[in-house]
Amino acid sequence: MSLEFNATLRDKGQGNDDKKKILLEVPIRDLKGKVEELADLTNKEVVIRVVPQFYSYSVPFDKSTNAPTMEYIVNNDGTIDLVKSEQTQLDVDTQGNIDIEDREFIVTKEIIDEFIRAAKSLEFPGEINPRDVLLRNEAGESFEEIAESYSLSELSVINELEKAREYYAPYAAAWDKKRDEVTFEENSPEEKLDNETEEGNPDEEN
Repeated sequence: MSLEFNATLRDKGQGNDDKKKILLEVPIRDLKGKVEELADLTNKEVVIRVVPQFYSYSVPFDKSTNAPTMEYIVNNDGTIDLVKSEQTQLDVDTQGNIDIEDREFIVTKEIIDEFIRAAKSLEFPGEINPRDVLLRNEAGESFEEIAESYSLSELSVINELEKAREYYAPYAAAWDKKRDEVTFEENSPEEKLDNETEEGNPDEEN
């Protein structure tokens, strides 16, 4: 039995030198149908996995024009680009820095995961295929089972998935604004073969 719900992690509470209490605040709607299962776990040891609900990324802006100097773009054919504009601001401060500021944006885990599941043709520069991991986990496979096929530890797979979410966060935000216009195509058989040859097949036994 496993449970998953959104929660707010509050400060640690009182405890002793060996143990500390933490407080999780959970919306009542997220506990619907799960209270009885939670009660069954009372006073039992459990594994808690904490991942953020929101992911942040920054974009540099030219303060003189209030325009971004870098844009994350998802094209209608599903390809992605990072486009940097020419620097037109010539004003500098006393340290010689051009008048640029980084502005922070956030995107939810749900939108990022939707993007990863939809992005059939994108390759993540890491040790896993995040789309494969998400789809298999949602189909009922545990992270432990998935990790075995990648010859990685369960924690390594989870950490790689977090890296993928952080990597794709700005692209997911851009995709969310025009998702109905974007069509991701499957990699061709030749491309898949090339990728497996270069990166290794995660399902292949050592």
